[in-house]
Formats: sequence, structure tokens, C-alpha cells
Amino acid sequence: MAACSGDNAAYQEQTFFVMDTVFSLRLYGKEDDAERHFAKVLALLTEIDQALSKTVENSDVSRINRERSATGLSAHTEAVLAVALDVMQKTDGAYLPTMGAVSALWQQAGETNTLPQAAALSAALVAARQGLRFENGVCTLLGDGALLDLGGIGKGYAADCVLAYLREQQLPGALLSFGSSVATLGEKGDGKPFKISLRHPRKASGTVGILTDPIGALSVSGDYERYVTVQNERYHHILDPLTGYPTDTDLASAAVLCESGAYSDALSTAFMVLGSERAAALCADFSAKAVLICADGTAYTCGDIDFQAK
Repeated sequence: MAACSGDNAAYQEQTFFVMDTVFSLRLYGKEDDAERHFAKVLALLTEIDQALSKTVENSDVSRINRERSATGLSAHTEAVLAVALDVMQKTDGAYLPTMGAVSALWQQAGETNTLPQAAALSAALVAARQGLRFENGVCTLLGDGALLDLGGIGKGYAADCVLAYLREQQLPGALLSFGSSVATLGEKGDGKPFKISLRHPRKASGTVGILTDPIGALSVSGDYERYVTVQNERYHHILDPLTGYPTDTDLASAAVLCESGAYSDALSTAFMVLGSERAAALCADFSAKAVLICADGTAYTCGDIDFQAK
């Protein structure tokens, strides 16, 4: 997806496996309390995972899916639901957090080497499109059989929480990489800006260009990241809420930069569903910037973003 380029500044780094992915944190400069900060960040990420994971039995998400309507949610879950609903509404459902049952059908397809049955896929889609209601601290799934899945927004939100903690600690500079999200804080201390390279969607070791000093949180969704293989055909994991099948637009990946990682994470998924023209039209509504990348590596930018194409 994305990687830091040409980093020669002094830093301390630690990597965790949390929220079902690899999280890496660099703290720049001479930081005597680095180990304490790493431990605090890991505890924070674990706390978020315990609320948002669909596989943790007593998480808020598991409870909502099991009970269909739940209250007493954590502050983390409430914050993520508020963003999820906002993006869902403003993208006309291109980002849909209730697609869990549809995703499960595709996971099963990969395990059985059989495409989802049309009737089952249709029923799951009808339920997913009913969406959810979140009012007065109560989250209710509106579609019979729909499942909440916050995997398309949770890591971006977690990045926001980590950045907030690091700001509170008045750290001079940091770089965090979390699955499909990257975020920066402050400066590296060597007088050079942060540079983030964006992967070519069809060349595993190739890049399409470099972002310089991306302020905020960057999230990338691509059709090359995760997929299942069914009958020798590859089906990527970003599903279109209209068809239930993987997205089929002119975009192979979308890199979205926002002040909020939760928004950039959800929007990168929505933009893959919408395609370049509709995605570009929505950027201003969210004060977002983006690099929209086609399969051949052609990249289009939206907003005032410092991107140098290769």
C-alpha cells in the first residue's frame, strides 16, 4: 500500500501484531520514555480491538450482531459509529458498515472454492442495505441477518487515538503504519519532510509516486491487498453494496488523506466503489485529499496534495 521513503533520521521503533494486522510506530529524536510510550500505545490498541473486533466474543460489535440492538457501548464504538453513519449517508451507501454477512459469504467462497449462491447473496445485500440506527447510545441493526463490520474504519480510528496520545505527550515527531493506514506527527528532526511512497497496484515492488509531508492520516484501499481465489479466479475484498461482488470501476486503489484517520479509512473504501469521477466530486465534502490510481498506474489527484508521480 504505502511506505516511508528515504528515512535517515534517528528514531526508535517498535512493531506489534494487533487488530489482526501489523502496527509499526517510530518515535523520532532522543526519547527516554520510548518504551513506556510503546507500552501505552499497545494497551490503547488492545482496548480499541476489544470494542470493535467482530471476532472477540464480548466486543461491542459482537454484542450488536448477536443482540441486534445494544446499549452501554464504549466511547470508542460510539465515536466510530458516528463517523461510519456520516460517511454512509454522504456517499449514498458506497461505504456500508453492515456488509458483514456479505463478506462472510465471500470468505466461505474462498474456503469451498464455490461462488456465493445468488439467493444467499441477494438476501444478505437486502439486509445490509437497511443499514443501522444509532441514537441516544443505542445501536440497532435494521436488516434481518445483517452483520456490523467496522474493519473498514477501525484501524483509521485507532491511528487517530494513537496520534492523540502522542500529542498529549508532546512528542516531537512520529510515524505510524497500521495495515492500510499511515499517519505522521510533527517533524523527524533532520530537517527533511516525511515522504510516503504509494505502491503500484499491479507491480508488487513498484511505486506510482511519492507523497511529501502528508499532514494527517493517509488510508489506502486497493484491489490487490486481500482477496479469495474461487475456481482459479481472484476476487478482491472490496465489495460493491449494489452488486455484492468486488468493485469493478476504473480504480485499482485509492489513497485518501484526511485530518481524521477514521474518515480517510472509510472514504478510501467508498472511493473504490464510486470510481474516480464520483470520488473526486466528493473530496471537498469531507475536506479530503486523494490520489486515485488506475490499474495501469495512472494517478489522479484531488485537492492540494503534494504528490510526485513516477
